[in-house]
Amino acid sequence: MENTRTKIIAVSSGKGGVGKTFISLQLSAALIGLGKRVALFDGDLGLANVHVLLGLKPEFDIADVVAGRKSLQDTLLQGPLGLQIIPGSSGHRDMAELDGRGLARVLQGLNDLSPKPDFLLIDTGAGIGTHVTTLARLADSLMVVIRNEPASLADAYGLIKVMHGDFGFQKFEIIVNDSTNAKASEAVFTRLNEEAVRFLGLPLALAGVVPRDESVALATRRRQLLAESSEITPAVAALRKIAANLAALPAEPDSPDFLLDRLGPSAKATLS
Repeated sequence: MENTRTKIIAVSSGKGGVGKTFISLQLSAALIGLGKRVALFDGDLGLANVHVLLGLKPEFDIADVVAGRKSLQDTLLQGPLGLQIIPGSSGHRDMAELDGRGLARVLQGLNDLSPKPDFLLIDTGAGIGTHVTTLARLADSLMVVIRNEPASLADAYGLIKVMHGDFGFQKFEIIVNDSTNAKASEAVFTRLNEEAVRFLGLPLALAGVVPRDESVALATRRRQLLAESSEITPAVAALRKIAANLAALPAEPDSPDFLLDRLGPSAKATLS
């Protein structure tokens, strides 16, 4: 019997500007290239920009779901290569400060997606706010995007510390983005991992290093996915390798199907 359990991957970062949304989009495309059904949820609820990066204009978004005007299924935006996008809202403070009941409605909508995707990627906001940590806790694995710069490392460690210390989250995978030197990028991961092991007793995993190359800037200007080109650039090759490793991971057998159940009793009470 085919396993239809959706694998949930959250992509986050301690600080903005490290390419988190770029990674979310490109990993989604790479997974589609492997024959997977993929939905990408723009979880930066008040400052959504996934659709902006692709030059798309959603008719409906998460704000319509929270207000009860539309179901989450109604908001699905068809992106390139068959990518399904669940657009967040942009420039609405009430969405950035969404209360528990509204967030619970969003989670229920994610549960009801049909047909169920093989992968649900959640592009969270940056930082350690409640929306970020709540969405990240839904994931089977949390991919933390960093760059080789002190602020990125410090804030990534802060996110990992909060997710592990406050919520007991265990499965962190690090992506070093926009790398200009592979050895230096691996050394950056090593420093972050040593800090996590020393102070948290928590080993991290290196998901991959995405090098800087001209194809990234070109695709961004054209508002395209890298996978829309047939050229296999260094960045494309790195992203394909990360996606292949994700696709090979078995589904978590003990993860509850109902998303609210993944947050624990106290969180469920707060959101209900």
